Amino acid sequence: MIKKVLFTVVIGALMTGCVTQKKLVTNGDFHQLGFYNGIAGSEKLSHDNLEVITKKYDPTMTLDYGSYQQGYQQGLDQHCSLEHIFKLGEQGKVKWGICEYRRQQEGLYLTKWQQGFERYGTMEPRL
Repeated sequence: MIKKVLFTVVIGALMTGCVTQKKLVTNGDFHQLGFYNGIAGSEKLSHDNLEVITKKYDPTMTLDYGSYQQGYQQGLDQHCSLEHIFKLGEQGKVKWGICEYRRQQEGLYLTKWQQGFERYGTMEPRL
């Protein structure tokens, strides 16, 4: 429940423009930029791509790619929650996309996906 609320707040902030890529870069908040990219389920920016973006907004800013990566992984971990993995199974999806790394963790994530997939198999077709 808390994750759902946090996700909604973050997405809402991004959609309303309260938090922009430009603002985060010019403030040097690469950790938060990575977090937002991860929680949105976006692909991680490469070092070169983030460097181009950084220089575009502030040519004097020094890129902290390690901080970006750390924030990205934290956001991605929240995006790829047990609930999300369950929904992938429930939708009949075999590939987990950006969350594929969770499959390697086995255990609870694989179990949740399996539960969702079993539910998918018992659902009535939608007309």
